Amino acid sequence: MPHFSYVAINSSGKEITGVIDAGDANAVEHVLKSQELMPISISVSDSSSGGQKSAGINFTVKEGKRRKVTVRDVIDFTRQLVTLLKAGVPILSSLETLAGQAENPNLAEILLQVAEDIASGKDFSSALSKHPKVFDDIYINAVKAGELGGVLDTVLVRIADVLKRDVEIKHKVKGALRYPIIVVSGMGIAFLVLVTMVVPKFAAIFNQVGLDLPLPTVILMALADIVLGYWWLMIIVIAGIIIGFRIVLSTKAGRFWWDGFILKLPIFGTLILKTAMTRFTRMFETLSRAGLPILQIFEIVAGTVGNAVLGQALKQAAEGIEYGRGIAISLGETGLFPPLVVKMISVGEESGAIDDMLVNISEYYDEEVTQAVEGLTGMIEPILTVGMGGMVLLLALAIFLPMWDMTQMAQH
Repeated sequence: MPHFSYVAINSSGKEITGVIDAGDANAVEHVLKSQELMPISISVSDSSSGGQKSAGINFTVKEGKRRKVTVRDVIDFTRQLVTLLKAGVPILSSLETLAGQAENPNLAEILLQVAEDIASGKDFSSALSKHPKVFDDIYINAVKAGELGGVLDTVLVRIADVLKRDVEIKHKVKGALRYPIIVVSGMGIAFLVLVTMVVPKFAAIFNQVGLDLPLPTVILMALADIVLGYWWLMIIVIAGIIIGFRIVLSTKAGRFWWDGFILKLPIFGTLILKTAMTRFTRMFETLSRAGLPILQIFEIVAGTVGNAVLGQALKQAAEGIEYGRGIAISLGETGLFPPLVVKMISVGEESGAIDDMLVNISEYYDEEVTQAVEGLTGMIEPILTVGMGGMVLLLALAIFLPMWDMTQMAQH
């Protein structure tokens, strides 16, 4: 059995070397991964010459099931890349290594393409920008910030935390909305069954008797006529709205309008604003400690908050700072940043400890986001209850009021 020399990185980022007896390089890689080691190079020892020849890991795309690159894939890649960069492995070698180990063939191909672009002279952020479906604007802008500030590994850690936090928030929001969605879907199906199958039969009976139908019944019968007579038109209209909405969001003006609209929503708007404040303060603190100028920090961070309106507000604040106004004053003049953020940044400016204050703000809003998501179900349930009650009342009045009138007529 041949001997294989290897270089790997452990979970602490320390470089480990050693020799393993195995059938081939892939078997060595499997053994290293089972020991929670990330292989960098694997070479087979030439026993006849006492030397080594590099038959290491073949950095080609692994065969496997094709699937979409998920946020979880990006998070895992980012954390692994940080480990390699901190161990002193060049970015090009790191990308090739991670491409060879990627479980998702689509991600592996993308990483190899990014490595090729870097080898041809592009910087990391520019190479990533060619794959917007995998690496969004927030990710790319964060990488660009890390490159400019010389703190790429630190920024990658932050962006991995942001992505993980976003996944957790989305999971909790989906969990909070699961029950309301099930209830609303059930009510919708019941409503369609009543409108398309039950109401027409009752309507025929009521028309034969010649009753003056009450308003709830008239409304329900009108809805039945619309659903039965124009269902095809409703499908076309809904499809047109969805397609039109996507087209609007693909434009800069449309995205700006939508981002401004969602900030005004009573429940989700507050959640989005708090999430953006966490991103803003964390990235601001990271780049500030790296020594970047304030104006450049604001220009970069504007692309990482995840909201076009808030990004524009940061650029507006940068103009105020350029004219000599303080950071807190310039942020306050935009009218979009919470008073607490403005006040705490003002205190940080006056005390000369703005970086520490930014950490406190991010931790505070991180906790606020957690509490807001956990309280989402409690906010939605009363609205859902009222809506369900209104629908049930409409159905009951529409059907039972005419039946009551018929009973009264029969008695006379």
